[in-house]
Amino acid sequence: MPYVDTHQVESPDMSMTTRRRLIASLLAGGAVVATAPLFAGRASAASTGGGAPHRDAADNAALNACLERESRMVATYRKAVVGLTADDLTAMTLILDHHVAYADALKGYLAVDVVNPSTAPLASPTGSIASIARQLAALEDQTATIHTDTIGTIKGLDAATLLASIVTVEARHAAALELIGGASPMTAVGN
Repeated sequence: MPYVDTHQVESPDMSMTTRRRLIASLLAGGAVVATAPLFAGRASAASTGGGAPHRDAADNAALNACLERESRMVATYRKAVVGLTADDLTAMTLILDHHVAYADALKGYLAVDVVNPSTAPLASPTGSIASIARQLAALEDQTATIHTDTIGTIKGLDAATLLASIVTVEARHAAALELIGGASPMTAVGN
């Protein structure tokens, strides 16, 4: 018997409280997901058995590029939260905190090989969360794509695991923001 998802998604004209619950449910555990690979890497000190190495210095340039993107996402969200109402501020601060955690995780992974990233925002979103949500969703989607493409080029298993954990939550960010921006539930999930 095929799996049928019976979860209901509320319409984009949802109340402030419902939007906040939607974002919280879609993003639950995002910061934990970003740090989990670092703990897992320490716990699995065993050899990869001839497979991919846990770490490879050749990955540093690509990881610094991902750090650059995350740092610029942090700057973008710092602009976006200015002037939001209390409920919207709570939701957007959660996403901002995730990007701060991702940037910190990448900096921690790179350690002495980190290149000082730009802090220039990717956009200057202003207005209500409903008016900036689609713009931010597009940036989230682009960022997830950049990280996904990077996973295909890097050699180290720990770096790939770290990026994969970030991509998972950024896809949720994009879907939640699409819904808030007025996209239909099927469109938001398809992005």
